[in-house]
Amino acid sequence: MTRSILHRKDGTCYLCVRLGGDYRIHRQLEKHHVFPGKNRMVSDRNGLIVWLCHEHHRSSAAAVHVCHGNMLIIQQDAQREYEKTHTRQQWMELIGKNYLEEDEQDSIERL
Repeated sequence: MTRSILHRKDGTCYLCVRLGGDYRIHRQLEKHHVFPGKNRMVSDRNGLIVWLCHEHHRSSAAAVHVCHGNMLIIQQDAQREYEKTHTRQQWMELIGKNYLEEDEQDSIERL
């Protein structure tokens, strides 16, 4: 199995940490493929996965399978991290959709 490029499996929930700075250790975490469906295997092979608590994965109003906003946060984070070592063109060939704002990309290119 490929390691996540976003998150080490250390007992913390990616969204608990990302949204609230909550580093508590969860007894059980669920693997979440950042891009499901036809891109599930692409996610797995490229480390586009995170570990989520049950609430953030599927059992609450903040769950990524319910809350589009939280899903988008993870997708944008994944694209940003991937593009640290790859080009936008490579991202588009891999996933087929840009999740970042164009002005954000412009500012990255100016650096």
